[in-house]
Amino acid sequence: MSYYTNSIVTHELQANTNSTNFRTEFRLDANKLYMSNMRLLNIGWVQNVAGIPAVNRLVGTYGIIKNLSLFDDNELIDGLDNFNLWAAFLCYNKKNDDNRSTNYFLKKNNMAKVSVGLKSNGAIITKVLDDNLCNNTVGVRAWLDLSAYLDFLKKSSFVSTHYFKRLRIVIEYETDVGNLTPNSLGTAVSSLEPLLVVDEMVDDNIIMSVMKNMSDVQYQPIETSRVIMPVHANLPTSALDEGQVQDVAFTIQGFNNKSINRFTVMPVGTQVVSTLYGKLMAQGMNLNNFNITTSQGDLFSGRGITLDNQRRKMLTDLWGDCTDQVGAQWVNTATSAITDAAQSLGFLEPISVKLEQEMVRNFQMLIGRKSVWDDVLGTGNQANSRYNQELHLHCFAEVVRQVVYNPKDMSYLITYV
Repeated sequence: MSYYTNSIVTHELQANTNSTNFRTEFRLDANKLYMSNMRLLNIGWVQNVAGIPAVNRLVGTYGIIKNLSLFDDNELIDGLDNFNLWAAFLCYNKKNDDNRSTNYFLKKNNMAKVSVGLKSNGAIITKVLDDNLCNNTVGVRAWLDLSAYLDFLKKSSFVSTHYFKRLRIVIEYETDVGNLTPNSLGTAVSSLEPLLVVDEMVDDNIIMSVMKNMSDVQYQPIETSRVIMPVHANLPTSALDEGQVQDVAFTIQGFNNKSINRFTVMPVGTQVVSTLYGKLMAQGMNLNNFNITTSQGDLFSGRGITLDNQRRKMLTDLWGDCTDQVGAQWVNTATSAITDAAQSLGFLEPISVKLEQEMVRNFQMLIGRKSVWDDVLGTGNQANSRYNQELHLHCFAEVVRQVVYNPKDMSYLITYV
């Protein structure tokens, strides 16, 4: 059965303003009834160098978007700061076949894995497809479903600009080329001008019915914060004294007085990053403990999550399957059984928990890691080790908001609930 009828007209909209490598803005007409299935085309960039660039293997062309926002005039309805880092998590949070069959073509990432060879001859886990997806003179480009990242759109069937009279979609671009093509550091890129595709309801009877029965929308946007975990305070001097614990407690004010569902941490290193993923990844730690405490008490008893397998189980229980190589993710040294092991293993270890708490107060995150000795770096350089380095802990929280419509004067109110 076709989704489209004579009651729906599809529009392909050019940006009202577009500044290369800085910002793009779309503005929708007032007094219209749009479907919520809005999507962006031509997301990507051109790289003005000879050869073919290798796109970020984890996030693909979505790496070009730094922030994504949905406004009514200056009122933020929904938005996602650090869009490309969250998009990287969602690409990881896919089955291997999904990354092979859809994301490779729609997002231009390359996360799918395959085992090649016989076990007796040393089977190797490697990527399925080619990294080099596009000729640089044409540009690498992708398609993006806005409702997959803006939960207001996902929870709404229609978006009425009778209420949101100055509806705007704003894209801000990534300026760190190392997150777009991690192996082409310093090479200039130019963001492409995207197109917005929207479906407008034009049947007057349906419009009247929808407007008459417009119901409030409760949704869970992703809000963000960031804290810095300093270099390990007890650096090892040899392999004999590694494993010393660094405990840090962070108070995060940005999540107070909000109802929080799932909470995810993406650690990003400042000294060591992946040449496959750039800084759009989750640096592993030799985890000792992780817990959340609020005015309602500790989330977990004791020290909380204390083992990597506990971290992994919690993650997949909350989010579902992820694309990982077989075996443990945390390793101190690379393995020949996995292609590009040194740049992939230990770079995809997000931490996720579920709070299900209303109007959180006194939000604190407690995290501890053990020091790791790196033979290659030697004495005096252990602060630069990937497992001892300073980490930026990017926090993503599902919070609960609600849009309350007032049909009498075509106004609305957005509140936290």
